[in-house]
Amino acid sequence: MEKNEVIDAIKILRKYNTETNRIEAKSALLGFPKNCYDTISSFSNKYGGIIIFGLNEDDNFKTEGVYDINDLQKQITSLCSDAMVPRVRTDILPLEFEGKNILAVKIEELRQNKKPCYYKPKGLKAGSYTREGDRDELLTDYEIYAFESYNDHIFEDTRPTKKSSIEDLNKESLKEYLNKIKELKPNFSKNSYEKNLKLCGIVDSDNNKIYPTLAGTLIFGDYPQSFYPQLFVACSVIPGTKLGDVGSLGERFIDNQRVEGTIEEMLDGTMRFLRRNMKTRVIIDSNGKRENRTEYPLEALREAVANALIHRDYSKETESAFISVYMYEDRVEILNPGALYGANKIEKLGTDTIMESRNPTIVRILEEKGSVIENRHTGIPTMKREMEKYELPEPEFYEERGSFKVIFRNSMNFELDSISEQVGGQQNTIYNGKSDAVSDTQSGQQTGQQNSDLKKYKLMILEFCTKPRTAKEISNYIKIKSRQYISSNFIKPLIDEGKLEYTNKKSINARNQKYVTVRDNKK
Repeated sequence: MEKNEVIDAIKILRKYNTETNRIEAKSALLGFPKNCYDTISSFSNKYGGIIIFGLNEDDNFKTEGVYDINDLQKQITSLCSDAMVPRVRTDILPLEFEGKNILAVKIEELRQNKKPCYYKPKGLKAGSYTREGDRDELLTDYEIYAFESYNDHIFEDTRPTKKSSIEDLNKESLKEYLNKIKELKPNFSKNSYEKNLKLCGIVDSDNNKIYPTLAGTLIFGDYPQSFYPQLFVACSVIPGTKLGDVGSLGERFIDNQRVEGTIEEMLDGTMRFLRRNMKTRVIIDSNGKRENRTEYPLEALREAVANALIHRDYSKETESAFISVYMYEDRVEILNPGALYGANKIEKLGTDTIMESRNPTIVRILEEKGSVIENRHTGIPTMKREMEKYELPEPEFYEERGSFKVIFRNSMNFELDSISEQVGGQQNTIYNGKSDAVSDTQSGQQTGQQNSDLKKYKLMILEFCTKPRTAKEISNYIKIKSRQYISSNFIKPLIDEGKLEYTNKKSINARNQKYVTVRDNKK
């Protein structure tokens, strides 16, 4: 550690008037601070960091010096060597700064197989910390378990499903897979059916009884959720940009589905949900070639959903948690249980670094089947490449305590009422869910036609609502399926214009709200 590194850290503290996830300041003017073990533990378990003794946090980190530079060094060394498990090696630098003595202690992040670091007098659960922003927080039971299971080489995907039996696996799917394995590995032909299942990690034995493994159940099970009811994908379309937003009709979800089945079935079902709720536009190049382009690249979303299903934490600590897929107006979020596994880091995602696998048996079987995994380690590069093709921002990755999130942001060119794009000398338009390609010379006519269509639908609604009608009845009448679209483009504007009114004015978001034409506008 060099003096300049410490000075730069102090500048950061003063610039933002706060500590960070890698810089901690402690007052030591009156003696050795009572609590240092929590920061030593948290830095060791997270990213590492620098502790600077001799700064006053309450006075914008003003330099105040330390009580005794020699004794402080001894106290730090003793704490790290005798009271921390495992022992923490430090880089200590005493220096003079602004006319006073201060002490900087650099803590390196421990190797993954040495974590968690904890304060011995308090024990593992009460003495293990992690760094969250400028705070040292106790590790959760799950975080401690994640460290320990990694160190003990526990792979949850091979644990037996003891409420199940081989009869609960799909025989045809197993037969097809084993035939493929025998082609790839000729020696397998010499083995019995059950031995091959065991060698492949599909079943395991316990007290001479054969049980499907979790991997076998999730890949070959007739209905995995009968044994693992929470291992499903919850898909929701939100009428806004945050959870809790409601649509103009009071709806919290435009679409909502629980997707179950095997990993392959959940992947296919989730992709159908995303595709069903995604807007599409037509692009025509200069050669007249027509392409339907979805709001998001499907291949990128497929890779993200597949990663969530394959790499989520299937331990008993997270068994009650499900994968969530949220479609907001401006983005798609995919959230799966379990932080990154082992030594995997956010900054390494999509690089040439070999990533460790939490569920190696699931990965291997799906790779051999060739249905979900085609080329290992290409998922994130594929997401980035496909988003770039669509001229969309790169996917965002966030590791939260006990979960992992991927965010895809869309282009704001996709609007509910009309979408236009200039490509190759031609303008392509999607209007009201229907696509038409028009040339530049036609675009003015198209705009006029769209305005005419809007006026026509409004007149139809006013005529139809001479008697009170629900949004569903209006949707069926004008033959437009999206009630959100109808509400945003017809019902709300007509109400604002004073031409349509609510029948239940006390509760405009009532579930069975009806709309009626204002008397003066019936003709």
